[in-house]
Amino acid sequence: MGTDDEYELPTWAALPAQPHEEFDALARTLAERLSVPMTFVVLVSKGGQVFPGAYGLPARWDDRRSMPLSGSPSQQIARTGRSMAIRDIREVPVLRDTPILRELKVAAYAGAVVPDPLGRPLGVLCAIDVRPRDWSADDLAVVDALAAQCGQQLQRTALELAERESRAACERAATAAQQAARAAQAAFEEAEAEADRARLVARLGTALLASETLGDVLRTVDRLVRSPLGAIAVVLGLAEAGSALLQAYPTGPSSGPGGCRELNVEDSHPLAVAVRERRLVTVPTRVEADWLFPGGACPATRPPSPCWPCRCCSASTPPRGR
Repeated sequence: MGTDDEYELPTWAALPAQPHEEFDALARTLAERLSVPMTFVVLVSKGGQVFPGAYGLPARWDDRRSMPLSGSPSQQIARTGRSMAIRDIREVPVLRDTPILRELKVAAYAGAVVPDPLGRPLGVLCAIDVRPRDWSADDLAVVDALAAQCGQQLQRTALELAERESRAACERAATAAQQAARAAQAAFEEAEAEADRARLVARLGTALLASETLGDVLRTVDRLVRSPLGAIAVVLGLAEAGSALLQAYPTGPSSGPGGCRELNVEDSHPLAVAVRERRLVTVPTRVEADWLFPGGACPATRPPSPCWPCRCCSASTPPRGR
């Protein structure tokens, strides 16, 4: 209980502000039993009141299923834990000027506590008439009985909702953990790949010290790069500082300067991009690889054909996204 033997309103309602079939059915049953035009299952909180069950609620409120708390008789019932029956609200000074009650043309009002297992208010079940009405003992007994039934249903619904949210939270946590694990694995693999590249560059640097001719360089690059990377072709690009000319040499046991093809460092070919931007350039899909290197050939060894714009090929525009 709160101060002055009143219950403290919860911070949030037990259910969201939307229709619930079970509570709409209870509201309709109450309306039929008492022959009234409006009945509500109301959950009162510090933030306002929501209507998981309603019958006869005007469209603009039925879409929202929520109302401000100010001047609400249901608030008094939820705070005191006592039922309320009013013949004509328009004769009650503290209620008659409430805008929402006037908009709904409320006259007679009867409400009972929707209890939790300990009898504390979870909400209110109320019946409304647009004409003054002397509520009979039988009328109020119907409201009390359906309010108790509503309390049992509310407990079940709130528990089911909490269980669904708990499962959803577990699923979100599991998904986040899987994503984190995949990200960690990707980072580890990238670190391993970077380490492999660093080791390869170190081996190349050492091996190339003994190379005396361009042919020696090409054969050394082929030996140290093709097998370790599982490559189908290896091309070495050479460009002088300040020159736009990029010379592409295929590597291999019989490689030599005669196999050179020329590109421009401003071309869109991956080799030109790698030289120009000084970064690793990958071809992510087999479709792109087949387009770049049809039949497993590399641009420095296959005959000229329309592909990436370069000095050995006809000018054309590469596919979007390359």
